[in-house]
Amino acid sequence: SVAEDKRRRNTAASARFRLKKKEREIALENNVKELEARVSALEKECEGLERENGWLRGLVAGVTGAVQ
Repeated sequence: SVAEDKRRRNTAASARFRLKKKEREIALENNVKELEARVSALEKECEGLERENGWLRGLVAGVTGAVQ
């Protein structure tokens, strides 16, 4: 009947919606993991650059201090 057909189509639409929602959630979770990994790598790079900067500043301070 018409009511059963409508109900069947609605059930199918709901199932498609749930599937798409789950796929979106998985994609977002993967994106979060990738971004967290990128942040971690950038933080490590930043720490290394800060260490190098401090070392270079020490060299410059040592050279300019010795010259004066």
